[in-house]
Amino acid sequence: MSGRARLAWALGVGLLGHVLNRFPVELIPGFDILLGFFLVIPAAPLLGPWGAGLAAGIAASATLQLWGHPWAMVGAMMEGVVLGALTRRYWPLQADCLYWLGGIPYLVISYRLGLGPEVPSSSAFAIALKQALNSLVPALLTQVALMTPVARARLWPLLPPAMRTFTLSSAVSSALLLALTLPLLLVGTLEGRARYAAERRRMDDRGLFTAHLLAETVDAELSTAQSQAALLASVVMNRWEREGERPPPAWLEPLLREWVYHSAFALNGGVGDSAGSLVAIWPPLGVASQPLAASNFADRAYFQDVRRTRAPLVSGVFAGRAAVTGPVMVAVAPLLRQQRFEGFTLLAINLPRMRAVAQERLAPGQRALLVDPSGTVAFDTGAAAGLEPESLGGTSLGEVVAKLPATGTGTYVTEPQAPKLRRTLSARHLATASLLRPGWRIVVEHPMRFMDFSVVGTYRALLATLALALVLAIPITRLLTRMVSRPVEAVAEAAGRMAAGERDVRVFGPRHRPGTEEVEKLGLAFDEMTARLQRHLEEVERASQAKVAFFSIASHELKTPLATLKLRLQRLRPEKTVRQQDLVLMDRQVDRLARLVNQLLDVSELSSGRLSLARMPLELSTLVRRVAERRAASAPQHALKLSLEPVDGWWDEPRLEQVVYNLVDNAIRYSPEGGPVEVVLRREGGDAVLEVKDRGVGLGPGGGEALFSRALRGGTLSAISRVEGLGVGLYLSREIVTRHGGTIHLAAREGGGTCAIVRLPRSEAPQEA
Repeated sequence: MSGRARLAWALGVGLLGHVLNRFPVELIPGFDILLGFFLVIPAAPLLGPWGAGLAAGIAASATLQLWGHPWAMVGAMMEGVVLGALTRRYWPLQADCLYWLGGIPYLVISYRLGLGPEVPSSSAFAIALKQALNSLVPALLTQVALMTPVARARLWPLLPPAMRTFTLSSAVSSALLLALTLPLLLVGTLEGRARYAAERRRMDDRGLFTAHLLAETVDAELSTAQSQAALLASVVMNRWEREGERPPPAWLEPLLREWVYHSAFALNGGVGDSAGSLVAIWPPLGVASQPLAASNFADRAYFQDVRRTRAPLVSGVFAGRAAVTGPVMVAVAPLLRQQRFEGFTLLAINLPRMRAVAQERLAPGQRALLVDPSGTVAFDTGAAAGLEPESLGGTSLGEVVAKLPATGTGTYVTEPQAPKLRRTLSARHLATASLLRPGWRIVVEHPMRFMDFSVVGTYRALLATLALALVLAIPITRLLTRMVSRPVEAVAEAAGRMAAGERDVRVFGPRHRPGTEEVEKLGLAFDEMTARLQRHLEEVERASQAKVAFFSIASHELKTPLATLKLRLQRLRPEKTVRQQDLVLMDRQVDRLARLVNQLLDVSELSSGRLSLARMPLELSTLVRRVAERRAASAPQHALKLSLEPVDGWWDEPRLEQVVYNLVDNAIRYSPEGGPVEVVLRREGGDAVLEVKDRGVGLGPGGGEALFSRALRGGTLSAISRVEGLGVGLYLSREIVTRHGGTIHLAAREGGGTCAIVRLPRSEAPQEA
């Protein structure tokens, strides 16, 4: 795949992965599966490091908006680069596992440093594990898919070399791990959902129980305060009726002192007239030690309500300005004389004490609020009371509480604009219970630590699931692999032994017991094949031995009469000078026949392994000159050029004569138009280098290596020159040179022609061939 094609595919895969990541699958709150990784991970081995990194970065850019931080995108880009590089040597699952050995610590550190101390280490670790699972599952799916024949047939040119072959055991283990992992992951996810739902029900029940308990407590406190205010009003009116005039402050203050002293729920008590002014109050001093007598509360809503209803009541929450600072509630009762409103009695309710009582009834981590009908907070166990009452109006908590029924549960987020992880950690559970007084509510709040009690538990369950899958997969895979691959390995071993030269090889021995039908057929077919091949090889060997015997016999049978004929011709030469030219021609032809017979004999000896060398001290230039001039004498149209340096060594003289003669003979025969034949001998280091050059027909398009094969002459050369011969000269020459420890090769010359180059080591002592 070209660079442009990789770039185009990387952009396409990244954009499609980005679209998929925009719609994450939320298994449980805080646990999102990004579907884009199921596209990017399979493409990584095909795109390479930088293509995979680009695709992963584009796909993971969706997390900038989803999660509100760049760390996941940076991690995805690194994963793409590492995965694209490591899949050159490893399969996707192994490569991804190697990445996550460093990827998990990176994400934990990034989340802790980037999102602040609000994110605990356990939550960061859980998120890292989730993202690892989000990558390892598609990596496992990719690995199994790339082992299928359909995928390999279509993607073979694009697969890295390391992924083009695999063992049967790795295929079985990958498929088995996938078969075990997917159901267990599904079970783990369902278990996580069930755990979350159970925890949510438990939190609902606990919150509602606490809210009802506090509602009953507060109802009792307020009812008692209201009753005490009414009782105080009746005591005052009894004195008034008995004395016929309003009780003086001197009598009221001791009464109020005793009343407040013996009441646990009252901060102070007072008596006022019909105009709203205080006649008497205890304690007499208020904020900044200012006297409270004659203070007027006619503007207070509770005064107006008690004057209108002329019945005891409990006020809403308001800001204290005289006797008490901060949020205040009072119990008020009217002073009625002959149905005329003559004044009121009030008791300031001890909200700090009520807050402390509520705090004692809360479970660890819970927070309780008492809210009046207007949404003003009477007390909040999670915050200290301020100078002004706090109102829930306009807050996210107030909006959620307003939507909840009188008794019910719900959730709200304290940081709606924060990154998703912090939003999840800031989620709160709410439970509300109404008081007997209309509009009054107890709100119990509890942090929804999804990452602590649900998601982390789910991740641990998923890890336990994967660990269980691995623990189960290892022994089961070994067992199945042993059952399935051992017979196949036996066939492979038998084939290897057969390739090494063994013939009597069988897959199934005498103790074999039939197993699976398919493997049984394979083994039986292999045994039948080896039996037939053994019989065929035996027949070939017999034919080869017969051929070698024929060559040997024919050579010896031809050599004897040719030697006799040559001897007779040599005796006739001085007697009849008239026939001298004919005799020379006959002598030449006899020499040629002798060479052919000797070549046949040499080939026979090579085939049977009997060709040996008899090395002796030799000055090579003398041998080269003698043989070259003798062969060139019969070819007057070729000019022989010799450039010979004296070279001493240990060689087999007759065999090297064959080599030199064959090379010079080839140079002459394959130069039918004549031309120079150059023979060069020189020293080069510890070697003797012989070069025979011609300006003949050259090597042709096939090159010269094939010409060294036994009984083979290039078709092109033969067609051009129409030379005769067995075509074994170069074959014999290479065998002789190789047995001397040297090399021989042919090279084309500039301007046409061929150069044969022989390199022989100058042995200092004879060596056995």
